[in-house]
Amino acid sequence: MKDWASTGAMGSGSRRILHRRMREELRTKLLSYDFTHFITLTSNHQPLGYLRMRNLLKEWDARVNREINGRKWTRRPDERLVWFAFPEKIDVNPHWHMIVQVDPCIENAARAERTERLPEIGHMHWLSLVRQGSFDCQGVESAGVIGYITKMSADETHFEKFVVFREFMNI
Repeated sequence: MKDWASTGAMGSGSRRILHRRMREELRTKLLSYDFTHFITLTSNHQPLGYLRMRNLLKEWDARVNREINGRKWTRRPDERLVWFAFPEKIDVNPHWHMIVQVDPCIENAARAERTERLPEIGHMHWLSLVRQGSFDCQGVESAGVIGYITKMSADETHFEKFVVFREFMNI
């Protein structure tokens, strides 16, 4: 199959249409999840670029999952947070918009209590990584949040930069 984007056979208008279509398909797929939290991780610091923000997201994910699921969290991928993170304003004030789904069937009471504290745990770990940063966590009230967090994903420079929780798993 020919790679139209790399050969230049597809014009910029066609690429924009393709990216919009991919964004709509992504939004449709995201609707199949039962997201519980809408989180924004902000750097409030211009010099941080995409790669640094991605590394900070990875470290934040590890710290939060360890605190919620215990020190053997890497051996229990089925208990980890399910999330999708979308970058925004990468060159000005880089931040992540995330939608998160917590495990709805937690049998361990201590783990259930820690999971309920996700807003506090997430806040603590983000600010320990990015001292000048800010953290916001809200409940997901409607599917409209999916449209909001994916608004930049039709842009060619952003579509390929969203991150899925599984990218940080060693399975």
